[in-house]
Order: sequence, then C-alpha cells, then structure tokens
Amino acid sequence: MMKRRDGFKAGLAAAGLIFGRGAAAQANRDAVTILVRNDSVGFDPHKVTGRGAAEILFMITDTLVALEDDQKTVHPLLAKSWTVSPDGLTYVFELRDDVTFHSGRKLTAEDVVFSLKRLIDPATRSPAAWRAGAVKSITATGPTTVEYILERPYNELLLQLAQSFGAIIDREEVAAMGTEYGSRGLNGTGPFRWGEWRPRDRFVLNRHDAYRWGPAIYDNRGPAHVRQVVWQVVPEESTIVASTATGGGDITYVAPEWAVEQLRRNPRLTVTQPRVSNYSAFLGLRTNRELTADPRVRQAMSLCINREELVRTLWFGQADVATSFINPVTLDFSDRGRVGFDKARAEALLDQAGWARGGDGIRTKDGKRLAPEVIAANTPGWRARLGAIQGYMRAVGVDLRLLMPEPAAAMAQINASPNYDAYALFTPYGTAGEALMSFHSRNIPAPNRVNWRDAETDRQLDAGQVALQDAARAEAYAKVQGIVAEQALVIPLAHEKLFLFTNQRVTGAKPHGIYNCGIYKGLDLRIAR
Repeated sequence: MMKRRDGFKAGLAAAGLIFGRGAAAQANRDAVTILVRNDSVGFDPHKVTGRGAAEILFMITDTLVALEDDQKTVHPLLAKSWTVSPDGLTYVFELRDDVTFHSGRKLTAEDVVFSLKRLIDPATRSPAAWRAGAVKSITATGPTTVEYILERPYNELLLQLAQSFGAIIDREEVAAMGTEYGSRGLNGTGPFRWGEWRPRDRFVLNRHDAYRWGPAIYDNRGPAHVRQVVWQVVPEESTIVASTATGGGDITYVAPEWAVEQLRRNPRLTVTQPRVSNYSAFLGLRTNRELTADPRVRQAMSLCINREELVRTLWFGQADVATSFINPVTLDFSDRGRVGFDKARAEALLDQAGWARGGDGIRTKDGKRLAPEVIAANTPGWRARLGAIQGYMRAVGVDLRLLMPEPAAAMAQINASPNYDAYALFTPYGTAGEALMSFHSRNIPAPNRVNWRDAETDRQLDAGQVALQDAARAEAYAKVQGIVAEQALVIPLAHEKLFLFTNQRVTGAKPHGIYNCGIYKGLDLRIAR
C-alpha cells in the first residue's frame, strides 16, 4: 500500500501534464475532459471490440435503438418505431426522417442497410457479426423503412443492435476512406463529431449542432450542452488519481481500486454507480494449444487460484469475487457455472494428466515443461494480478509465462496471433446469452478465442437464442454455463464495479453502464456556471 501512496505523490507532479495536454479544452469553458487509461487501435465499429472504441462510438454514431441504463429496456433512436412478426423472424423499422450525418447529408434507409450488411459480411471479418443473428435479408423497402428478416428467431436482436457494433455509418465515406476508415475519420449521426485523434494521447469530439434526435432517456434530446468533449488517455494509475483529485480532468471511471475510498472522501468529487454494469476479469485458456488442450490441466489452473484473496488484496475489496464466468446479477445466470479453490484437487489432476514435478518444482511431461504463455495488457493492474496468479500456479507446478505488450497491441495479438496459450481480458456484457456466445464454434477466432469446438455447446447456444419462452432460454444457457465450468474454458477472477467520479465543474454526468462505459451520449453534461 505504501507504494501506491508514494505513486499518488509522484502523480501530483505528473498531473500537471494533464492540464497542459488539455489546455485547449480547458480554455474553452464549454469543454469537458474525461480521463481514461486505454486508447483503441481504431474506431471502425465493425472491427473493434474494446471499451476504448465503444465509448467514443456511442458519442459519434447512433444505432437504430437505444438501451436504458437497466440494460434491457429498449427505446427509439434512429428508428422511431418497429414491429416484430409473431414468429420472431421479421423486424420492420420505421426511421426518423430528420436525421443528418455530421457532413450534413441526410440519413436514408440505404445507409442502415449498408451498415448492417457490412457488419455481417464475411469480408469485414467482424468479431461482432454474431450479434446480428442469423440474417436472411436486410432491405430498404422505402426511403425510411428497413425490413430485417432472420433465418431463425433471435430474442436479443434489439439489445445487440443497441451496442456500438450496430452503429449506422456513412456508406459514401467508407468507400472514400478505404483502409483509413475509422482511423482518419468517421462520419456519424451522433451528438458529437470527429475532431482530432492523437493515438495514445487524446480524442477530441466537437458538438454536432444539428442533433435533435437523442433517446428519451435524456432530459436533453439535443444538441449537447457542451461544445467539446476531450477523452484524455492517461495510462499511469497514480496520475489518473492525482488529476481527478486536483481538477486535471472533469470525469473518470477508470480510477484504480486502491484509490476508490481515497477519492470517495474528496469533498470536491461526486461518485456514482450505474444501475447495471457487467465487466468481468478472466483468463481464457486455448483448447487448441498443446499445453492447455487437456481439460484436466485447465481445471487445475483454475482450481489453484484463491480468488477471495486475490480480490481482497489486489482489487482492494472493490470488486466481487468471480466464482463463475457470468456475474450472478445477470439475466439467465446459473449456479451450474460455479468454480472454486482447491489446491489439492489441482495437484491431483495434474498428476492424473501425466505432468510430474521436476527438480525445480515445475512439472514436465515427455521432456516439455508445463509453461503456458499468457498475453495481457501491460497495465499496473494486470502486472500485479498476474504476478500473484503466477505464484498460485507455481505452487502446483505450472510455470505461467507473461507476455505483456502495451494495451492496444495486446488486444490486437489476442485477436489475431495463434502463438499463445492463454489470455487475460475483461469482458463487458448485458446478458448471459451475450457473454456465452464467445464459445460458439462459428465465432472462432474471435470472440471464441479459446477455440472451443463442441456440438452440444453450439446446440444449446442456438436454442437459447431462438427460445420464445424465458424458462427455455434460461435452461439452455444454464447448460452452457455448466460446460464452460466443467471444461475450464476460462478462469473467472473478479466482477469489477464501475465508479464514476465527477468534479464540481460538471453536472449531468449520470453513469450509463452500456458495454461498461461510464458516459453514453453525454447529452445532459453541463458546465457549472
């Protein structure tokens, strides 16, 4: 703990940089600065999956529908209304006729069709394509009417179309920018437009003055009250804390757990939490790699971790212990997915699998050491937590090796590289069905990064998606949770909490929690006068 406090003192000096970096924004009294720890590799809504992209895309783009902060109530957005056929196969969306892109061009049904077809086009290689369901056709049947027909029912379609992956984009700009789309610009219909992106430094958003179609979850439907929002990237935890405490930024929801209580006591700050926000930390174990192919090895790697101790000491008690991949507060959670801590059982499983301890305590088999490699973002949190996990695993004879590039590069490698055994991630989700789709075989290589191919898992996931009765859906997803736990496809660690800290300069910063983002559209943000 002393090191954390020393880091805070050092961060006070570094916090001065935040004032300098955000000088242009602070000079504008109508600008709000949001401090974040990670940037994104880009902002193409169909190709990026991280929260760092989603939080920007929610402001730059709109979706057909919007979610309330209960993560289940759907509201009109670009679609003013919709109908669903009794068999659950046909959705007809009636669009607003007053929506314009940032460029001034009017939104049409053809833009919606283009956007959603691009999401599911195999050429796009989108890791989020599954979110669109089994699409039969998407057509514009009029200037403001879109018909969306499914091959089979999908009971979460509207929930998924509200995510950033369902962003409606400018088809003309995609063609014009080619491979630079989402890195050089993005013409959306959202309340803020692309200003300037300096990778790993900041993203400046400017107000879309013509915006008038915000969702009813906001008092203000548009335009936004503030002229500019600056997303300032600050990788250092101590600098985030010092800057938040001293006014170097207006809002943050990425304060490290060790500083939460300290910031709560600051009279200049307000802390709020969303009604619902699922963000779970876990290790994924790849089933197609030699060292992690045996389920007994995977089970041992999971059983040897003392999660309660890990959360108490390295999440500083500011998270919930994850004894399952799915947070118990989530729709369709099942106890069948529970896992535990049993070091003796872990040792026995490794013995059964033929891995014998060597002279240095590390297990070997056929001349090969049990030394799986895990990729994780090089952040203070993951460094500390994986260091502890290394200790737990060494105690049972597993020599976990850490590969830790900077966050954006880590995400790129996790999604694309075949040369690792495990990975550390956080996953945001709204329902059990959404989180569990990462184990469907058709989602290899991403989001099924564990490379799990199992006909029964696929059958139950498909059954859950098409179920028209709540009980049938819950039962299908319960079976999948049982498979995930029994096969140890992932090692659950913690269910994190979202704390939104706001200084006195800003009002209206209500946390939303969609995809674990603190700020959604930002329409009610105001500068206190």
